[in-house]
Amino acid sequence: MTKKSTNSKLFTPGPTKIPGGVLNAVGKQVLHHRTPQFSEKVRHVQDEIGRLLTTHNDVLLFTCSGTGMMEAAVANLMTRGGKAVCLMNGVFGTRWRDICQVYGVEAVEYEVEWGKSHDPAKLDEILAQHPDAKAVFAIHSETSTGALNDIQALARVTAKHETAIVVDATSSVGVHAIRMDEWGVDVLVAGTQKAMMTPPGIAFVAINGNGWSLVNQSDLPKFYFDFTTTWKRLQQKGQTPYTPAVSLVYGLEVALEMMETEGWDEVYARHARMGEATRAAVTALGFGVLPEHPANGVTVAVCPEHIDANQIVRTLDDDFGVRVAGGQLTLSGQVFRIGHMGGIRERDLPMVIGALERGMIKLGHKIEPGTGLAALQQVLLKTD
Repeated sequence: MTKKSTNSKLFTPGPTKIPGGVLNAVGKQVLHHRTPQFSEKVRHVQDEIGRLLTTHNDVLLFTCSGTGMMEAAVANLMTRGGKAVCLMNGVFGTRWRDICQVYGVEAVEYEVEWGKSHDPAKLDEILAQHPDAKAVFAIHSETSTGALNDIQALARVTAKHETAIVVDATSSVGVHAIRMDEWGVDVLVAGTQKAMMTPPGIAFVAINGNGWSLVNQSDLPKFYFDFTTTWKRLQQKGQTPYTPAVSLVYGLEVALEMMETEGWDEVYARHARMGEATRAAVTALGFGVLPEHPANGVTVAVCPEHIDANQIVRTLDDDFGVRVAGGQLTLSGQVFRIGHMGGIRERDLPMVIGALERGMIKLGHKIEPGTGLAALQQVLLKTD
């Protein structure tokens, strides 16, 4: 019987591989969170996130996952019985709807086939039919399908209708350029456990004046996730109202400095190279690629009917110590997802593609060894 790996290399779309420098920072002795030294770190992290998002908006830190920030956005921006349009093209877009419904917010569903991206013209029609909608909740990069939405185009539509756009960018920030102020994004939330190279447990929201107007109108219950309380404490003292994940702030500070040192444009170019190369590799091995407009942080490979995606995921982990992710909900068994963000670099990709080739051969699928690796290298060499 094959011995299961206990130290798999992460090629999942989150959490992602953490660089050694970030791990070293997380492992340091903690500061007390009510000291000037820690406040300085918090303010530094806020400033760096603002630069990453190219925004002058307020940035608030919270201890939670990206989903926590999605819930916080609904609780702080919406009112009892209010209406929002939820853009659904996968698991996380659907999550916007589910959170709205939990809070008693009427969720108008704009759903497209998984793998498709949302059409700004269709959103325009929906908002014309629902002029009382206060917000549009969208996903930038839908991790479950690998689909990328054109947030800039969608934001032009919401601005036309004077409706706020709220974007979950958990798996796009640090992968794709985000120009929050230029695009007119009102509220952006994200967890930092993906391309921002930090262990799970810390997240943030960036919010502009239109977003704050909705906060001032909101009558939904919140305590820990209260944006106003958090903003006041951060403005006054550079502190969060409640105990934060101190060690993760250390790690996030180092991760952001690493990204800025590399250069934001080079970070985005690197992810574009890795995305193109990985898509070329899986295509060469006979798999499809699900989304019509793929994000660069994850490749969602569609299996032919005779191949079980979950079996591939298990084989790669058990036999080769490489962990990729399976499909979610209706995509289970049909797709597997290779993450190439966070601490992943081009030099890591031959490991996952080589394991994929060996796994397919082990499972009895006929392929020419080296086919995927050759396609991968052709892209990477072309862009060197």
